[in-house]
Amino acid sequence: MDRVFLRHVGPGDLTDAETSSLTELYEQVAGDFVPPLTFRSGTTQGGLRDLGRAESDDYFEQMLGQDLIVAMQADQVIGFLSFRARYEDSRFQRVCPCIYVSTIAVRHDQRRNGIARKLYAHLFELPDDLPDWVVLRTWSTNTSHLGLLTDLGFGMVLSIPDDRAENVDTVYLAARRVTSPDDEAGGSAPTTAHSVPDLA
Repeated sequence: MDRVFLRHVGPGDLTDAETSSLTELYEQVAGDFVPPLTFRSGTTQGGLRDLGRAESDDYFEQMLGQDLIVAMQADQVIGFLSFRARYEDSRFQRVCPCIYVSTIAVRHDQRRNGIARKLYAHLFELPDDLPDWVVLRTWSTNTSHLGLLTDLGFGMVLSIPDDRAENVDTVYLAARRVTSPDDEAGGSAPTTAHSVPDLA
């Protein structure tokens, strides 16, 4: 099996072949989200309940205009994570500006191979000139993703009840990117630790 290679790509810096492969992956996974990505007008859209199919590809176009971490195997994009590098939101201002993860997805035939975990690990290892906090949102019944996020040290900072459907909430979670004391002293290579903000 070919090795999985991850890299950070700035807005608009995908090659044509990578864009084509990412488009294919997006079309495969868009319906896995609640609501589907093709029903949304943008990557930070609120009010996600009772949406009809969007009239344009604004979500995908916005996603392409953001930073991306792509997981490549041979010439194929098998997973990706899109993020806004310096996002502000008054509802969780104490962790802003933050890296806001708008989308993370893995090809169906590559799931349960640790790709999502690798995408998050790569995100947490990005340079220190990016914000300390990582924030994302998902839906309350997305148990597999929530389990991974808990394992990675994310904690809830905001919940919006019934935002996506009856008894399906939108939940925002955050974790902090922190380097080890050895790294700060010029010692070993940086390692990542995560802590949950005290927003009470």
